[in-house]
Amino acid sequence: MALNFRKSGSRDNQMSRTVSVISLIACIVGIILILLDIGNLTDRNIYLMTGIGAFAAGIFIFLIGKSFVIARKKEDQENGHR
Repeated sequence: MALNFRKSGSRDNQMSRTVSVISLIACIVGIILILLDIGNLTDRNIYLMTGIGAFAAGIFIFLIGKSFVIARKKEDQENGHR
């Protein structure tokens, strides 16, 4: 049982790191797109609109990824694993 928990924990950590990297990349891409043409603050500015979307998506990806890890750890605790 403990061996299975450790494997599960390492998978959770790997998933958490992967999701964090993906969300960080999305946020950085969003910031770069926003900064490319920030002088034109209209809804027709494709760089600005895409950048805002990518930045918001990065934050959303981060929060969803962390909530899955927390839910998985809580499920393991309820099943009697550490």
